[in-house]
Amino acid sequence: MAVLTIIIAVVSCTTAETILVDADVVVDARTIVVVGVRGTAIAGTDVVNKFGFDESFNYKEEDDLGAALKRYFPEGIDIYFENVGGKMLDAVLPNMRLHGRISACGMISQYNLTQPYGVQNLFYLISKCIRMEGFLMGDYYHLYPRFLDFTMKHVKEGKIVYVEDIVEGLENGPAALIGLFTGRNVGKQVVVVARE
Repeated sequence: MAVLTIIIAVVSCTTAETILVDADVVVDARTIVVVGVRGTAIAGTDVVNKFGFDESFNYKEEDDLGAALKRYFPEGIDIYFENVGGKMLDAVLPNMRLHGRISACGMISQYNLTQPYGVQNLFYLISKCIRMEGFLMGDYYHLYPRFLDFTMKHVKEGKIVYVEDIVEGLENGPAALIGLFTGRNVGKQVVVVARE
């Protein structure tokens, strides 16, 4: 049985709220293996046990991202969910399998830079026939009711687990926002303005 390998790079673990890969899922007789790459203080065991990833590592603790990816994906990566960009994308590209796919929904490592990181390994898109496509949520808004039906069923069944990082008071909103970009929060950041 071939293994379909998926890597999800996250600066905070909010991606785990969005993507569900059930441990029992088999697609075209291939087992799906998902490794979460995190840059926050959340424990790797939480990412595995709570969010259902097969494995996880903190990219900030790795001296060589390319070597870390080779360690977790010795046969290469089939699918990469990109929302970090920069050095992470540069390390992923050489580790992709032939005809791999990259879905890009963000590049958070680049948002506040005065000089964006220049990705060096773009030639792998050609030499490995990798398909990379960006998407915006608004392009798929018409599918939201279907997504909500699917998601709420799985939340109620406990198949999708989410975490909320709740901050009380509008005066604490700016610090909560900054925490999103520094990896301080874990889960969906919520600012409670008033309790009813």
